Amino acid sequence: MRITDRIKDLIITTGGKKVAPQHIESLLKADPFTEHVVALGDKRKFLTALIVPQFAALEDYARAHAIPFSSRSELVHRPELLELYRASIDRLSGDLAPYERIKGFTLLDHELTQEGDELTPTQKIKRKAIAAKYAGVIEQMYRE
Repeated sequence: MRITDRIKDLIITTGGKKVAPQHIESLLKADPFTEHVVALGDKRKFLTALIVPQFAALEDYARAHAIPFSSRSELVHRPELLELYRASIDRLSGDLAPYERIKGFTLLDHELTQEGDELTPTQKIKRKAIAAKYAGVIEQMYRE
């Protein structure tokens, strides 16, 4: 017997595939530019993710590579940095089954907080609260 995740957190895609989001999130958090990952896809055709960058590291990277930005919001929309994250996601999820791979993602321009009702007191992700709060962003990922 192997336990991979809490049953209530299990994602079931429209194709009937069962995915443990915490496994995927822990793989993607191995990237030094990533602070938090929230894998999504329940009752959807494929998985997407909301990603909170490790802003200090990302800002240092942008400066070192002469990528101009004046705010975090501008930083997370830079094509060069979106490509950096896409390459990292593809590299880190190479051993996952095709239905477990993140097809789309959005970089958030702020950190997840307990005060924002996104994290528990023990710093765990509140999936339902995040899905409700970022519903518009999530829908946009599935439209693209």
